[in-house]
Amino acid sequence: KVAGIAIGDGAAPGGTLTELTGTETGLKNELVRKPYETAEKTSDTSARYRVTLGTSEQAGKQINEIALYDTEGDILAIRVFENKIKDADMEMIFEMEDQF
Repeated sequence: KVAGIAIGDGAAPGGTLTELTGTETGLKNELVRKPYETAEKTSDTSARYRVTLGTSEQAGKQINEIALYDTEGDILAIRVFENKIKDADMEMIFEMEDQF
């Protein structure tokens, strides 16, 4: 069962996206784990989870990786993307869809 989303900044050293192999057991550099705020069933075989970083959370970080984790803390799925700089005066929302 999905418990939340982990957020990190280790997926794009030098601005180059890290290719996932499917054998990863965690993020390259995890910054924070947050329980999901909402879970929306988007089809019979998928659900979308959402978390928000508040205005003061992770300010100035270049966020570029997120993962779903379960109730035991194990990583279920990872996604990498280009750097998103977290401004100190803005919230940042992350959504991740789980297809099962």
